[in-house]
Amino acid sequence: MEDRTMEFNKKAIRIGMITMIGGIIANFIPAVYLYAAYGVVPPATDILKVWSIAIVTFGVSWVIQPITFFSLLGVSGTYIGWLAGSCADIRCPAVAMAQKSAGVEAGTPEGDVISTIGIAGSIFTSVAIITFFTVAGMGLIEMLPLAIRNSFKYILPAVFGAVYVQLAGKNLNLGAAAIIVAFIIAILFKTMAFPGWLMNILIILSAMVLARIQFVWKAKKDNPI
Repeated sequence: MEDRTMEFNKKAIRIGMITMIGGIIANFIPAVYLYAAYGVVPPATDILKVWSIAIVTFGVSWVIQPITFFSLLGVSGTYIGWLAGSCADIRCPAVAMAQKSAGVEAGTPEGDVISTIGIAGSIFTSVAIITFFTVAGMGLIEMLPLAIRNSFKYILPAVFGAVYVQLAGKNLNLGAAAIIVAFIIAILFKTMAFPGWLMNILIILSAMVLARIQFVWKAKKDNPI
């Protein structure tokens, strides 16, 4: 079983690297077309400014999110999720619900298979919804009551909260300890006015350290010397 899993992961990595490289190249096709067909190209200084803003705003998440979500998504799910986008707010909740419905654990071969299926299903759903609203236009959203439109800003925190509750339910002690430490770190950073990206890193690292401490403690308890 382990050999078959390793063989599958090797194939997934090979295919994933090809598709990711293809996706990166595809992102530059519109810009290359504009330059080749119309001679339109932004100044190098403007490009550097945009890249600087992107690095400052999202640079930390480029490193932290893949590490954080890998155990949930698996090898193939990680490639598909980052190629499709919206990994944190759409793909991860879809994977968590798929694994719960199938009764499998994240980080197992079965969990990786269900993760891939869950992400694929979420992509088809996203494409269908985006296509519908693209054709129908924003007029439908403008027809909604103001209270409903204002509630859209709380969708992402609500999704993260639901995923946290679902995952913390599998290990209540670790879940409680992680959220308490996260609150303490958030309060300290708000008081000291430290940058938010550093707070995110510390919260994630603290949860990893707590999980490791709990694992070592339970291992010693179950196998005393």
